[in-house]
Amino acid sequence: MSTTLGAIACKYSDATIKLTPVLRTDGKWTAFVHIDFPDRTTHEFGDFKPGDSKMAALQNAVTAAEQYIRERKKK
Repeated sequence: MSTTLGAIACKYSDATIKLTPVLRTDGKWTAFVHIDFPDRTTHEFGDFKPGDSKMAALQNAVTAAEQYIRERKKK
């Protein structure tokens, strides 16, 4: 069973990134990501690249979300 501990939202390049950190049963942290774009479309992904700490997992999630947003803008 995983434990969800709070949610965080931030803005990047006109998109809103919502992060939900999750403590997995193996003791590793991960995060689920929800991105809201200005054109009212969304994208969700999660449980990737776990970290040993909550901050490491959130940083991994933010980095992945920012990369996704940059790639989407190129199209």
